[in-house]
Order: sequence, then C-alpha cells, then structure tokens
Amino acid sequence: MSKILIALFLGLVQGLTEFLPVSSSGHLVILQGFCGKEWTGNVLFDVSVHLGTTIAVIVYFSRELLGLIKGVMPRSWDRQKANTVFGLILTTAVTGIIGLVFKDRFEAMFSMPALVAVSLMITGLLDFTTELRYRQSGISGHVRVLDAIVIGVFQGIAIIPGISRSGSTIFAGVILGMDALWATQYSFLASIPAILGAALLEYTDMLQVFSLADLAGMLSSFIVGLISLRILVWTLKKHRYFIFAVYCWLVGAAYLVSGVL
Repeated sequence: MSKILIALFLGLVQGLTEFLPVSSSGHLVILQGFCGKEWTGNVLFDVSVHLGTTIAVIVYFSRELLGLIKGVMPRSWDRQKANTVFGLILTTAVTGIIGLVFKDRFEAMFSMPALVAVSLMITGLLDFTTELRYRQSGISGHVRVLDAIVIGVFQGIAIIPGISRSGSTIFAGVILGMDALWATQYSFLASIPAILGAALLEYTDMLQVFSLADLAGMLSSFIVGLISLRILVWTLKKHRYFIFAVYCWLVGAAYLVSGVL
C-alpha cells in the first residue's frame, strides 16, 4: 500500500475517532504499529492529522467562536462570553503546563501499544460514568474557575495515548454539573488552543520535513472530522453514550489478548 493511501486511511481514523470519546491517539498508535516502523511514534504525522480535526472544530463552531470574539470587544462586551473566554484561557494554561512538564514521557508512550490498550479500557470507564451522570439541565453557558482548572487537568492527562481527550473532558464537565451538550461544546472549543499549541511545539520540524503524506492525512482527518462531530452531537441528544464505553472495552481487551497470544 502506498504511503499516501496509508496517510489517507490514518487521517480517516483520526477524523472519525477524534471527536467520538474513543481516543484517536490510541487508535493511531495501534494502527500505526501495523503500518510499519516509519509510522510508529511519528509525532509529526500525528500533529498533522490533529491539525486537520482542529480546523474541522473551527469550521463547525465558527458561529460560536465569532460570538466569543465579539463578546470580549469593548463595544459589544458580553459578560457570559467573556467568562467563557477566560475559562478557555485557564483550561489551556493548565493543559499547557502538564504538556510541557511531561512532554518527553508522553511522547515515549506513543511507542507502547500495550499501555494504549489499557488506557482505552480506562476511557471506556469514563464514558460509562458519563452515561450514568448524564445531565440535560445542568450548568449551561457558564464556566466556573474550578470547572476550567479540572477540565484543563483532564485534557492534559488525555495526552496519554488511549485516554480520549473529548471523553475525559466531557466526563469532567458532566461530573462538575455541566449540561452534557454545553460540556461537549466547551470541550471542543478548549481543544483548539491545546492542539494548536502542540503543533507550535513541532513547528520547526514541520517546516523541514512536512510531506505530502502529512498533508493527505490532514485533509482526510478534516473532512471526516466534520462528519464525526455531527455523529457525537446526535449521540448525546439520543442519550446513547454507553455505546462508546463498550467499544473501548472491546478494542482494548482484544488488543491485549492479541498481544498475549
């Protein structure tokens, strides 16, 4: 299989799993292991496909983002929107600190598929708990300082491959009393500066070796990401979150068993 086709396939996987609470990084690590050594631990490619899904978030939530920008302007100041922006800054700062302090350890984990399988099963537990604590009438449109900090911590921990970023941050929001759909929206808005920050750390390398395969993966993840965003929102409205928990448990367990055998 050509390098471009593999990149398109992995980008498709990233786009499909980034927004569903099943850990895109976990799926990438496992599948890259089957695609050859050149794909294993390929942080630059991982950043490229994550950029694709970040662009998908920006497009999908463009109206909300423009509203937040307008809300912090002096002439159209909106206290609630300003509160959300402050929360996003705080969440990003907490995530950034965790990412910088543990950067080398996190990157080493991308070459440890067995750890990823266990992490996927942990993600399943978070998804199942979210289902049990699901809220349709909790806090909406407002972020407390504690909410921003805790979500930032969970987003930082989710750098570990196999721990879903969306699953863990939505879990944190729901546990803290947020309305499920608001927790989901906040989770994805918080992903924008977090992933762009990760891309910035790899920016020098991208200028040197950014390849056609990286671009193909980015484009694929962007297109499929737009679709999976709609799937997640539909799933939350239908209250079917437990499906993701079962999926994570099955995939994690299957990979562990296959490794033993």
